[in-house]
Amino acid sequence: MHIYSVSELSLDIKKSLEVSFSDVWVEGEVSNYYCHNNRHFYFDLKDESSKIKVVMFYEANKNLIFQIENGLHIIVNGYISLYEKRGEYQLVASSVKPVGKGELILAYEQLKARLESMGYFDEAVKKKLPVLPGVIGVVTSTGGAVIRDMITVLSKRFDNFHLIARNVSVGGQTSQEEVCEAIDDLCNYGVDVIIIARGGGSLEDMWAFNTEMVADKVFKCKIPVISAIGHETDYTICDFVADARAATPSVAAQIVIPDKKEVTERIKKIISILKNNAESKLALSRKEFESLTSRRILKKPGSLIMERWQELDGLKKSMVSAVTGNLARKKSALQSKPAAINVRQARGRLRLEDSHLKSLLFSLVSGFNKYIAALKNSTVLLIKDLQANSPVTVLEKGYAFLFKKGTNAAVKSVKDIETGEETEIILSDGILFAEILDKINKKFGIEV
Repeated sequence: MHIYSVSELSLDIKKSLEVSFSDVWVEGEVSNYYCHNNRHFYFDLKDESSKIKVVMFYEANKNLIFQIENGLHIIVNGYISLYEKRGEYQLVASSVKPVGKGELILAYEQLKARLESMGYFDEAVKKKLPVLPGVIGVVTSTGGAVIRDMITVLSKRFDNFHLIARNVSVGGQTSQEEVCEAIDDLCNYGVDVIIIARGGGSLEDMWAFNTEMVADKVFKCKIPVISAIGHETDYTICDFVADARAATPSVAAQIVIPDKKEVTERIKKIISILKNNAESKLALSRKEFESLTSRRILKKPGSLIMERWQELDGLKKSMVSAVTGNLARKKSALQSKPAAINVRQARGRLRLEDSHLKSLLFSLVSGFNKYIAALKNSTVLLIKDLQANSPVTVLEKGYAFLFKKGTNAAVKSVKDIETGEETEIILSDGILFAEILDKINKKFGIEV
């Protein structure tokens, strides 16, 4: 009989499982998902009645384009092994596919939802396109028909445009890195606007423009970006993040620069309006000038001055005459005053007024003293009344005030307090603390 150690048995089981289940496909729902150090994935794969632990190491998951998350229905390919330290069997995943939709569609939807929640699509953060850009930058494949179509449209609209084309691969594994580098190069060159363009294709062909790397680069770009990817019905993540979206690259060429003929006609109309306004104002100013120059003050300014001098002379004569007459009247009145004054009568009048003034002063002082005495008497009576009714006086007579302990609530009736409550009894010389042992609801011996 062979007796196994735990390690030997675990190793044999592990080898047996890995040989017997070396390539299995398992379908189920993800739960308890966990990513360790942003590298290895650990989760459970379950159905209605069972579950199995799954581990997907970094080498297997680093190229996964969608995110594994709880509740996701997937198919896992891998082999069954044993985690010897815990004695648990697990599925070591080599690839994962979503159930019900393609992995590209799922990755697109997941990234779109996440970037939208982060504000990458908000209209408030989008930059305005320049009205007439001096330098236009284009990120595209210079060997395709896209750039030729754009140049044709631009030439028809504004023949002396300045275009800088940065060649990139618009499909393939390196496309997203090349697009990001091209955006940086055009920003460093100093373009006024950037167009990211490519023709139509499948979702796989245009996948570089659905990646987080390109979306983040477009969002953080300081230069306005127009996204022109695919056909009118094609929408990429780049379209949502860009400052403007064009249905096709040719439409982007129409958006980025105005039609020169239309601009010229608009400028001509503006010049015509300005000219008409200037001529109208000039004609009005000319009429006002002619009206002013036809006035007498401008033709014969001396006549107006002579008129003003004549008016001034008349005013001066009237003023002198009025002042002279007034002085004569004042002098005559002053000369007649001394004869009219009787010294004896004036002295008698002064003595009479002095006596009357002293009488009024005596009456005022006497009345004020009487008022002060009456006020003093009423104050004394008021103080006595306050002392008689003061709470301190009441306490000195042998009475007491009863309050609930710790409050300002006075106890005026047996209904205001309950048995067992503590009280404060205020006396004239101190405070007693007591507890209500019992109470009788009676008033003057009559049951209430």
